[in-house]
Amino acid sequence: MRVVFFSYGTRGDAQPQVALASGLKERGFEVRVAAPENLRGFVERAGVEYAPLHGSSQTILESEEGKRWLRSGNVRAFVKSVATIAKDLDPPVFASGLEAARGADAIVGGTLLEELSVTLAEHLRVPFTFAHTIPFEATGAYPCPLVTQAKLPFAFLNRATYALFRTLSFPVHRDTLNAFRRQLGLAPQTAPVLTRARELGLPAVQLWSQHLVPHAPDAAPETVTAGSIRVPPAVRAKLGEAEPSRELLAFLQAGPPPVYLGFGSMPMPTLDAFSRDVLSLAGELDVRFVICGGWNDTEAVRHPAGPRVHFVKSVDHGWLFPRCDVVIHHGGAGTTFAAAEAGVPSVICSFFADQPFWGHRIASLGAGAHVPFVKLNRQTLEAALRRARSEDIRRNAAALGEKLRAEDGNARALDAFERIFRREPARLPAAA
Repeated sequence: MRVVFFSYGTRGDAQPQVALASGLKERGFEVRVAAPENLRGFVERAGVEYAPLHGSSQTILESEEGKRWLRSGNVRAFVKSVATIAKDLDPPVFASGLEAARGADAIVGGTLLEELSVTLAEHLRVPFTFAHTIPFEATGAYPCPLVTQAKLPFAFLNRATYALFRTLSFPVHRDTLNAFRRQLGLAPQTAPVLTRARELGLPAVQLWSQHLVPHAPDAAPETVTAGSIRVPPAVRAKLGEAEPSRELLAFLQAGPPPVYLGFGSMPMPTLDAFSRDVLSLAGELDVRFVICGGWNDTEAVRHPAGPRVHFVKSVDHGWLFPRCDVVIHHGGAGTTFAAAEAGVPSVICSFFADQPFWGHRIASLGAGAHVPFVKLNRQTLEAALRRARSEDIRRNAAALGEKLRAEDGNARALDAFERIFRREPARLPAAA
């Protein structure tokens, strides 16, 4: 049986799919991960068959429009920025998605490609499941993460935020999606498929821990909250991230646990100024830093760093974070889980999308602090770092980590996939 995973985001969006694809491969499935062209190397190094989706998520985020995403801070600005890019990007992405789906016996739809992946499953008449790393299923328990982070006083208001986001976001893709559906001989879609997911019997596997976001009591019976997804050690080895460098080991052994700082795939427009603030804090607070460059070019700031700072390009979070004092990061779902599982406090400096949601969750759980990146400066970073190093935050983070380490989200997700793939394909009429 061949399973095709779809995702259009950064490495953080594709990583859980690669981990689960590897797990299905071990269980005897043929697997393929369809992702933007800049993620080809990551997917293939992990030992998973790759299918290209037109475009580069890195190029998008580093473009002027992408930078407006990062500065937006509100759902309307976010959707407006997406709409500008989507008009030209959607048709070639849909065409490459159709090619990626050829021969599929089941489809898993992930970040930003829910509508496309459901359309492909409908066209091929194969089983389908959503694989969400943030809450997208409407619930009265908490609001849509892309609309607000504050729990609203009534369940119907929480549910309304999901309707609001879909109302704003669906028109972005509606015309190009329906043109694509006509090419496939499918009826047009007049509303987001998620508005009728329960009616259509479309299952969802939620890839987060109930200790971070509780399973909604009003979730559809088909919805499974599996737990957060780890990259298996064998996959880490294939990626070249299983063994830390000798330089990193030497740095860790030369002093107390450092503060990790890394923003993953988020390009930083103020890297020089921010680096100066970090170096100043290192001396004032008597802490050491491991700085992970991610997509940012850190060469220009390496020279003046001194012995308190060590730079890495990429590293196994699962190995490094337990050896750190605090983890400062952008709040991607995977990084948030890795820091929480390590039992280490987080300072989440969120940029956009789901990152403010995870920042709010970690702060609400008393396991760290949250500072939106647009408000980040030396003073706010220092205050958040001091807060994260307090004894109450340390205790809460350690207790949360113990609960997360007891879970096996990979196994639960894989078991759920197998149950879904054995079903008959859901009836998928056009949403009305």
